[in-house]
Amino acid sequence: MTVTRDPGLEQLCPNLRTMPYTITSPKDPAYNCVAYAVGDLTQFWYDVNVKGYYWPPGARSADTTEGWTDVFRFHGYWETDDRSLEPEYEKIAIYGITKDVPEHVARQKASGSWTSKAGKGRDLEHTLEALEGPFYGWVVRIMKRKCHGGRRVLE
Repeated sequence: MTVTRDPGLEQLCPNLRTMPYTITSPKDPAYNCVAYAVGDLTQFWYDVNVKGYYWPPGARSADTTEGWTDVFRFHGYWETDDRSLEPEYEKIAIYGITKDVPEHVARQKASGSWTSKAGKGRDLEHTLEALEGPFYGWVVRIMKRKCHGGRRVLE
């Protein structure tokens, strides 16, 4: 991939102008940040009844942090306050303008950096703080799960 900067994303997330990030995929509208965080690159995760969209049965609304929390609980995550790298755990961070309305989610990599999908755009590797601001909001929830057999399921 030859794209190294994304001016449009930097306009939405001004911290990206001064913090390091790496674009790791071409644009792909097939999946979003929630799908990417759980490792599904085949469908867009949101609770609308439209072909190509998916939301787990039993999860609360995709418009609430509790709904997103349900999705990750279904995948074995539980809440924590620890943002640091813990090698035996996989972590996700939910961003929101308020604590009740989610806007974005990122997944921590084994290196300690974070990775996420920017809407219908590109995947990128970044710090948590790089995406914080008025567009995605601030980290409102951290969740973690044990690595399976000592290995991360998603990487």
